[in-house]
Amino acid sequence: MIISLRHPSCAWFAAAILLLSGCGVPVTPEVIQDTRSEQTQTALARPSATPTGPTRTPTATSTPYVRPTEPAALDLDQPIARIGDQTITLSQFRARVRYERFAALDEARRIVETVGLQAINFTAQGENRAADRLAAIFSTLANSDSFGYQVYDIMLREAVVRAEFKARNLSVPQDELDGYWIRRFNLQIAPDPRAAMAKELPRYLEQAVRYSGMSEQDVLATAESFVMATRLQPIIGRERAAQPAVLSFRVKRLIAATEAEAQQAKAALEAGEPFRSVACRFSIDPAVRGQGGALGFRSRATLPRGLPEPAAILEAESGSITAPQQSPLGWHIFKVGAKRRDADGEQLAELAMIVVASRAQAEEIAARARQGEDFAALACQFSLDSASAGNGGDYGWLSAEALPREWARTLAASTENGLYGVLRTSAGYELLLVEERRFNVPSPQELDQAVEAAFSAWQAERLAVDLTELSDAWRTAIPSDPLPRQIAPFLSEEAFGLPTPVPTP
Repeated sequence: MIISLRHPSCAWFAAAILLLSGCGVPVTPEVIQDTRSEQTQTALARPSATPTGPTRTPTATSTPYVRPTEPAALDLDQPIARIGDQTITLSQFRARVRYERFAALDEARRIVETVGLQAINFTAQGENRAADRLAAIFSTLANSDSFGYQVYDIMLREAVVRAEFKARNLSVPQDELDGYWIRRFNLQIAPDPRAAMAKELPRYLEQAVRYSGMSEQDVLATAESFVMATRLQPIIGRERAAQPAVLSFRVKRLIAATEAEAQQAKAALEAGEPFRSVACRFSIDPAVRGQGGALGFRSRATLPRGLPEPAAILEAESGSITAPQQSPLGWHIFKVGAKRRDADGEQLAELAMIVVASRAQAEEIAARARQGEDFAALACQFSLDSASAGNGGDYGWLSAEALPREWARTLAASTENGLYGVLRTSAGYELLLVEERRFNVPSPQELDQAVEAAFSAWQAERLAVDLTELSDAWRTAIPSDPLPRQIAPFLSEEAFGLPTPVPTP
């Protein structure tokens, strides 16, 4: 399977090889072929309004498919790309595009032969695997330019894999090559899959050569590239993949500006003061204090809903602390800053807010603020509004890798929970309170994703270093054939109930 990253329209999975790479933008893939699994996972693609497909019945004058004559203006021997000592020519590219189109149509034929036309229903999107698969094939074939861009990527990534495979002196087992073709021909449940494959392969190769212009050896090499990639991916993955975090910690973190302040914070914590209170006084991490309760300039319409006397807040003097008011969210205390009026003359006041659960606590905090305690620190310590008050130093569950390297080393060498530090990091002088540890068992899917991501990144890096693009002539020389009528005589627009465009008068 391949996911292309070189062209912005990389919204499909193409052809025959496991050369995973990443797109720069999120996409919904349309699956053409993936021989890794017994049952291919299809995307929810829909057919185009004007699908092109073979007719149901060959005509009396049907003749074997004949490849179009190549345009005389094309220099087919022109090199278009080089990776290491491997050169790709325009002729090889055009033949490969035709082969991948042939392979897609051949798969469509096999799907219909397997499930029967009566079982295919395009109206039940996502509920009919065969219909989804066929829709994806025709949808992808409908855009010849996009198809060509993706095939170009396939060829580049095959070259990267072949070079690495050779450098590591690896080999391709024959049984894995046989397995590729057995799955390609849907022969897994045949009484003797290998014998059935040996009988089917020559017929397939004859047709592939006729439609594409590739040699039999070149067609067989596509299977070899697939097997190479499947064998190479776990090797590269093990070497490069960042394994999912196994151990995580529930932590509270304090970053002080100086060692002296960090030592003061540590002493306060050891004396029993709550971590949130200490972090709100000493931490310089913006996540701890958030906005210090700051709300910016607010009008009556943008104050928290449900306050009984919103006008009293806006009418209070600048610099004052308002009397607590209750809303459905809790008890609010406001610090009033500068005032102004908007273009409509409406009163605006710059406000900071603390929200707590009880009136008694609200009155205590208001009194402390009036006596000069830092309102932002009080908001950080007490407010229930995390959006403006910050996290109070509570970072929740983190893996060691999510913390600075200094903490990762410290935690790796310890087995106990508790207070760690003072530790000097690039952020400042830090204290870390480890409250709990837990082991996470990565799922098979997480491990697979890590390996695939590493393989994808490796491919991209190799292409960035090894690829020499010799010519972009291929961009305007993407063939749109074959769409052979003989390859699946019973496939037709009417067979699938697809719309037939009304002729233009």
